[in-house]
Amino acid sequence: MRIDEVESGNSLDPNKLMGLVNFLSGRADDQNAQKQISTDAFISTARSLGFPISEKNIVSIVSQPPLDSVLEPMDSQNPRIIKYKGSAPNGPTEMPVNKAQDIVAASAKQAAGKDRGV
Repeated sequence: MRIDEVESGNSLDPNKLMGLVNFLSGRADDQNAQKQISTDAFISTARSLGFPISEKNIVSIVSQPPLDSVLEPMDSQNPRIIKYKGSAPNGPTEMPVNKAQDIVAASAKQAAGKDRGV
């Protein structure tokens, strides 16, 4: 979904708000950033698009469908951060060295067998 598809409308349409969350989550993925956003940044972005969100109603909005399926419940110990579901707290899983070596070797063997026309 493009951000301009989210922009029209001044009501709290959960589907359009879901589009905003998907956009922000996708941007985090594109930038290899943490799958989270500050509460202030989320509220500011949503307000700039016409959504009536404030610090008073953000907790209830995040905990209701459809947003509860893509956002973690807000943490009372850290209410300044909104986390996207599926965020990996320990970072990416690593590939075993022997598997990486096998993949590189297979790719090299395949590349060596190709006629490059050079």
